[in-house]
Amino acid sequence: MRVNRLLAAALAAATLAGTAPALQPPASAAQPSSFTDLSDPKQAEAAEFLKLLGVVNGVPGGAYNPSGTLSRAEFCKMAVSALDRADEELAQRGRTIYFDVGPTHWARGYINLASTITLGSDSDGKGGTALVAGAGDGNFYPDQPITYGAAVAILCRMLGYGVNDVATGGAWYDGYLATGAANGLTDGIYLSGDDVIDRGQAAILFYNLYFTKSKGSDKTYLVSMGGKEEEGGIILDTDATADDGTTGSVETTKGTYKTDRSFDPSLEGQEGKAFLDKDGKLLAFQPKEGTSQKSVNVLSTSTTYLTISGGDKLDVEPDTVVYQDGKATTWDKVYLNVASSTAVTFHYGANGKLAYLFFPSESADGPTVMVARSTPNGTVNPFSGMAGGGTYTMFKNGVAASASDIRQYDVATYDSGTRIIQVSDLKLTGIYENASPSPSDPTSLKVMGHDFPVLSTARNDLSSFKVGDKITLLLTSDGRVAGAVPATAVKGEAVGIATVSKGDGNKSTATVKLLQGGLEVKGEVSSGAADTYNNQLVTVTSNATGRLSLNKISGSAAKGTLDVAARKLGEKEIAENVAIYDRVKDGAMVAVEYEDLSAAAIPSSKISFVSYDYAGRVKYLVLDDATGDAYTYGYLSYTSAETQWVDDESRPIYKKDNLGNFELDENGNKILLGYEKQLETTGTPTLCVRQGDKDGKEVVSSKGSFIGSVRNGAAGGVAYGADGKVVASVYLQSLTGVNRTAFDPEEMTVTVAGVAYPVSDTVQCYNKTTKTWFAPGKDGMEAARAYSDDLTLYYDRAPSEGGKIRMIVVP
Repeated sequence: MRVNRLLAAALAAATLAGTAPALQPPASAAQPSSFTDLSDPKQAEAAEFLKLLGVVNGVPGGAYNPSGTLSRAEFCKMAVSALDRADEELAQRGRTIYFDVGPTHWARGYINLASTITLGSDSDGKGGTALVAGAGDGNFYPDQPITYGAAVAILCRMLGYGVNDVATGGAWYDGYLATGAANGLTDGIYLSGDDVIDRGQAAILFYNLYFTKSKGSDKTYLVSMGGKEEEGGIILDTDATADDGTTGSVETTKGTYKTDRSFDPSLEGQEGKAFLDKDGKLLAFQPKEGTSQKSVNVLSTSTTYLTISGGDKLDVEPDTVVYQDGKATTWDKVYLNVASSTAVTFHYGANGKLAYLFFPSESADGPTVMVARSTPNGTVNPFSGMAGGGTYTMFKNGVAASASDIRQYDVATYDSGTRIIQVSDLKLTGIYENASPSPSDPTSLKVMGHDFPVLSTARNDLSSFKVGDKITLLLTSDGRVAGAVPATAVKGEAVGIATVSKGDGNKSTATVKLLQGGLEVKGEVSSGAADTYNNQLVTVTSNATGRLSLNKISGSAAKGTLDVAARKLGEKEIAENVAIYDRVKDGAMVAVEYEDLSAAAIPSSKISFVSYDYAGRVKYLVLDDATGDAYTYGYLSYTSAETQWVDDESRPIYKKDNLGNFELDENGNKILLGYEKQLETTGTPTLCVRQGDKDGKEVVSSKGSFIGSVRNGAAGGVAYGADGKVVASVYLQSLTGVNRTAFDPEEMTVTVAGVAYPVSDTVQCYNKTTKTWFAPGKDGMEAARAYSDDLTLYYDRAPSEGGKIRMIVVP
């Protein structure tokens, strides 16, 4: 093992943040050090490691003095300590071996002990070599600086190499230097044998010792001294609490390690090897060699990919392992709950393939969260100090930002691992409903029916409020309270999609899922709110405990055409993290990725709402059936209402004689024979589609009530309203005899007669020959192509109008 690899890896891996998906290997970054004057990350890591093992202590005042010289006596003490024999030193103080190491010399015991320790053996298996020796004149010269050659010779002897195990050379130390270079002991140090070694270089030399194999052994020196090297798993938390309550521990997927040092949070998410002392405490962690990672900022998510700041899409298979909140899950289980502007790290194996995703642990409290209390001047970033004067990348609401984008009351969260500053302008105005455990020292508070975690930065603010007050919460991008101000100071304009359900009497309940942060708030609304706000894009506030105040988003009719390629609506730029929804009539709104807009332009007549962000860019768009994505596609399945003939009691039938006169019974009443029949309709006609699920099994979409007629079994689509009713249906048009070579799987397009048709990411795929479904999407498309080179494709509208291939059928 080479120290330049171990140090560069054992030090925290600094990940890249940005838009380019190119992979980069881990780079060195300084680990937390208890020594105050170590700026070189390799020396800092080495010194910290040796301190844990009792080999070094530093100098008074908490410094290490890396450029200072190291005496021969000091090096003896380090060597004896590294041999774990320092407890024998006291017994060696009472005798004199060297004339110049008298009873008053502080290192007398260490020098005498080192001189009596014999290590290694000669090539014939006999004898050994003393750890240190004097100058041949009866003196040791303890206070002279130790040379590089002498230092390497001593450590080679500790590894078991005797005088007869090393080659001879022009100088007595040449053989030791050659041996040290061959086994990695001297990696990272470039000195001549007579050069004086300083304290920083000595730290690296001793550090190398622990990861060098002893002579004739497959064990490193660390293991030979009782330490351990083991697969440590993936680091989940560098500041965890062990089962016995020990804080500052390191939690990995293999377990929790106690440690007497601090590890940089940038190691979280790294898989690698753990190095332990003889007591099982963690000394160092080496990330797995050959792996790489990339930290990105999320704009939006889908079942099979993740869109990052800049618009690039990174593929993620549904079964990709995801580590979030210290637990392992899979992408298909979490992608819907990943909020915009969330940081995530892609970890790639040595083969270059995605191995897993890691969401950094939330340590953003205290100094890592900051509120812009005053109005920024637009040129100085008030949050730059969070990075400690180093380089950083900043995003606001998921979009790359600069100082000019910062506004008063914005909240910044700094992640030291990725060196990313996340800025949020999410604010929520409502009634302060409750606090836990108490209003005087809250760790969480309730507003609009939602319990928000409270960070320490907000507790001073909250001390001036009481339950029942109307306040504005200043929230981090993931919905934690970083600050609070009176509602009169600033009003939150939180935007979300409302779901309103009617209750008993005049009561209705609304749940609003906010677009920013993915939070849900809940409360009572007016009885007529269901008709006005259900499935609408709204702003939400609260003026009374337990109640919500909703307003349709303050948008306006679009001015101009949406130029998709130019990312402009009229003269307005489209925000990088624009939220787009499409719907049919007043049906359910469906989220649409900007990159999935296949039409070159969308006219203003197809845009229902438009709203803008703080910089005047288009932030929200609601389209009117502009993409076709609001339909559910498959084979139409219509069920008519049930009908039956029943008696119409208003139309009785009486018995008559041959002359047409009513016959009477003995009481003079007409004789009833029965009633005329009428056709009675019961139930409601419904419409749905037959389609395949992710496992390729046939399923039926929701059966919505439907007034109209369709061709049962035709390829088509159904659009649903928020109440589950069918608001529209559409027939698909066919392209027959399409060869498998017409497809471009990477671009998800198919070219027929010179026209390129986009293929929907959720395209339905059916095999009429076997009467079975393939999984929807690209996998199903590829399975259909593999099965046949004669396919029938169904599309909803021309590509120029936003159409896509919605079904692929093996005829």
